[in-house]
Amino acid sequence: MAPLQAVYEDFSSCCDDFVAGVEHLKERSIPRAVQSFQQAYDSVARADIYHNKYESYCGLARVLSGDHSAIELCRDAARSEIHDGDVFLNLARAEWFLDNRKNTIITLKKGLQIDNRHPGLRQMREQLGIRQRSALPFLPRSHPLNHALGKLMRHYDHK
Repeated sequence: MAPLQAVYEDFSSCCDDFVAGVEHLKERSIPRAVQSFQQAYDSVARADIYHNKYESYCGLARVLSGDHSAIELCRDAARSEIHDGDVFLNLARAEWFLDNRKNTIITLKKGLQIDNRHPGLRQMREQLGIRQRSALPFLPRSHPLNHALGKLMRHYDHK
């Protein structure tokens, strides 16, 4: 599974319970993380800007604590998310924890479509050895055009 250390954006505008949950997660103190994330999640309305983020962290912590049904919290958050890569990383981590490799890969791809520069999504994709789609999918990966265009695209992605 992808490491649990912070690879995320600035959390300074998030509530204290959420920030405490992130610290507990980094320390692998899962029961305390569940409690903090649950309090953060319960403190916001569905329309709140942080609702999906808090829901996804709450779901991930609960999955890690053994509550496999909490994957639905992560999935629900991802269904309605349009910009936060953390939500997709949490779902990918939860799917991986539950041995759902196919769903993990699908989630990483969706997450990278939303936030191509998210370091956690990129790192997990790299760790799992997931290839990016070839530049010209109708040609073999080994074709010189795919190699040349792939190098150009990777160069452009890193800028």
